[in-house]
Amino acid sequence: MRKIFLLTTSREPSYRTRSFLKDLATTLPCILMIHRGKKTLLELALIARKYGVKYIGIVGERKGNPSILKIYNTSLLTYQKNVKPWVMLVFAGLSLSRELGIYHRPINVDSMSIDSMACISDLCYRIADIFLTIFYPILSNNPDLEIVLKENDGIVKISFRTRTGKACGPIIKVRRVIANESSS
Repeated sequence: MRKIFLLTTSREPSYRTRSFLKDLATTLPCILMIHRGKKTLLELALIARKYGVKYIGIVGERKGNPSILKIYNTSLLTYQKNVKPWVMLVFAGLSLSRELGIYHRPINVDSMSIDSMACISDLCYRIADIFLTIFYPILSNNPDLEIVLKENDGIVKISFRTRTGKACGPIIKVRRVIANESSS
């Protein structure tokens, strides 16, 4: 499958942040996961361009836990200095699949869908729109993998299901979305 999204961490990530990246990369096969090391944002953009990837996600952490996902559009990174992220997802928490006892992994994923039927707030719809924009090339009505969005008390829970309906991957709880309108 063609890679759509490059995923990496902030510098010197914790063990839990590295585990989260691995968990997400094995759930979503369209993700190109790389180890950041000392790479700058420009170097990440060049790697993304090499693989034909349009978006870069950098997972930041707080007190050793993944707390934010900054998403950059690669077309802007090589032309501008001090580029702000296209969008940032601020996490309220997350659970890794091993913590949930989920050991099922999706196999041969060629298509995905986003289930936003339980969305009632602007936050949930914004997250659905972000996923629709990023994963547009592989969206399908008969998906191998489904991203499920549910709301509870102002928090959007993102989970994943295989074509057979089994849960897989991490569960991500998003508190806020911060969009930078000038970098779309």
